[in-house]
Amino acid sequence: MSIFSKPLTQLVTADVQELLDEQAVENVRLEFKSRAPEKDETLKKLSSFANSFGGFMVIGAKANSADGRIESLPGVDEQPGYKQKVVQWCFDSVTPPLVVEVSDAIPSPGSTGKFCYIIYTAESEVAPHFLDGRKGVWVRTDEFSQRFEPQLATENELRYLLNRRQLTLDRRTEVVQRSRRRFEKVVSRRGQGSSDASHSRQAVRLQVSVGPRFPAHPVCTQTALVDIFTNCLINWRGVGFPRNAAKFVTQHESILSLADGETEMMVEANIWGMLFYGTDLDTEINLKSTSISGIHLYRLVGHLLVFTEHANQMTSRFGRESPLSFDVTLSGILGVPWLYSQGDMGGLYEGPKSPLDDEFSFSLPTTSEELRKRPDALVMSMLQYILFAMNWSDYVNKPVGLESLLRSGYKYNSWREPIALRL
Repeated sequence: MSIFSKPLTQLVTADVQELLDEQAVENVRLEFKSRAPEKDETLKKLSSFANSFGGFMVIGAKANSADGRIESLPGVDEQPGYKQKVVQWCFDSVTPPLVVEVSDAIPSPGSTGKFCYIIYTAESEVAPHFLDGRKGVWVRTDEFSQRFEPQLATENELRYLLNRRQLTLDRRTEVVQRSRRRFEKVVSRRGQGSSDASHSRQAVRLQVSVGPRFPAHPVCTQTALVDIFTNCLINWRGVGFPRNAAKFVTQHESILSLADGETEMMVEANIWGMLFYGTDLDTEINLKSTSISGIHLYRLVGHLLVFTEHANQMTSRFGRESPLSFDVTLSGILGVPWLYSQGDMGGLYEGPKSPLDDEFSFSLPTTSEELRKRPDALVMSMLQYILFAMNWSDYVNKPVGLESLLRSGYKYNSWREPIALRL
């Protein structure tokens, strides 16, 4: 039957008619509904599909109550905004959010002016999906009747689903660690064989990983990845970002830009939709008769801004809406001062230092939609974490100060300062 083989966006009336012609019967992956179910029932049905083997719910199809065989296609009234509504339900009221596809309104063959809708969700590798509000975990089974129905999962079923999810979480951890190992190889080239005092301590390094919280499936092929990555270029400080984008290398599941310059930098993207950005942040500035070294505040902000904007554009090109996570690590910070200037008065000043920690990491959960609509707000949140951890808490509770910092980052990046930040 066509509904199992064609993209939902391409389904037409004849495809729905096939269900009736072939006398389709409800099963573990198929259910008929003569009316559009309310939110709770919709989520129960769809989550049970995702927690089991995936499946299709056909709205506007009437089935025999005894054996589940389709009887007619009466259709339903057109549901304005139905696709967006169902997607939003599955995102807001299911943990982790449920990924579903919803067809457009398909004219019903059985009634003039009525329509059918088809909703599909795949077998999920991030199961179990919990319905919020203590409404449980549902699976699709015929254990308690002759018909396949959603039932609350047993303890053994929950354990099985949790093991299935762990495989996806382990994949994410390994992909992030692999990127960090690659970055360490890149930065290890810096200062090899040098006895210079500037290399006597570990360099200050910023690492930011951005990607799906649950990378269950590849978001593109390897060939598509090369095309997406090499065409995603951002105007940045007159050199572009990623730097030396035309010179890239491919490794297992990934494409990388490795840029030599005043500092080492690595940008990586892989088929799972995971992105990695790593750079050295050490700055040494000559001032008349002396030099000063440390972490330049505006340089850090500029890098966070360009990393976030690149992740925004790459994620949009991948074309998947999903929960995301920004995982940030700052290392080599013990005793290294902040450097900053004050307004237009010129001069460079030393800020506080980390007195105890040499490294810290944190994760910032978000979504692809929030990244698209409020990227500056995400950078502000990262700055709050970083400044607090780096002993500069004065900024943390001063939104005006943080907004001023973001604008300084725009100037560092040689970007036009926005009239309004995307907060």
